[in-house]
Amino acid sequence: MYIANPGAKAGGGGGHSNNRLPTTTDRAVGRRIRTLRRAAGMTLSDLGEAVGVSGVQFQRYETGASRVAASRLLAICDALDVPLDTLIDDAVPARAGHTSNARRRECIELARAFNAVADPTHRRAIIALARAFAGPQEPEEVTAPSEAEASPPPAEPRHDTEENPDK
Repeated sequence: MYIANPGAKAGGGGGHSNNRLPTTTDRAVGRRIRTLRRAAGMTLSDLGEAVGVSGVQFQRYETGASRVAASRLLAICDALDVPLDTLIDDAVPARAGHTSNARRRECIELARAFNAVADPTHRRAIIALARAFAGPQEPEEVTAPSEAEASPPPAEPRHDTEENPDK
């Protein structure tokens, strides 16, 4: 039976380096942890103590010199009072066709707020604002607006005393 050197692949061929070494994702998670720790006003020792590691070990996590175990990530999230995806979403490279959980939640929140807007004029204004923020985009297939959206709502009577002196 062949026992490989730590990190070496069985079979010995050139292949990949040590699979246990931190990756760019590990370093990105470490940077995100550092940013959140500082924003919380905590020192390395404070957060290390809260999750059960030394300040020195915690510095290794933040610099990407050591990988952070999943259980430790959860403890860090608890200590910083943030959801796990706060650490992960910015660190994991986007894959084609995939949307981060945070982005998905924002889209749901935006859709709910938009659906609560009753006035079609206001909805069109919101769409125009979003397009202005988004900048140039590729043309999308446009469907004809529904009858309710195509015509403006009927004007409501005004009830102020200047224009309606009989009231």
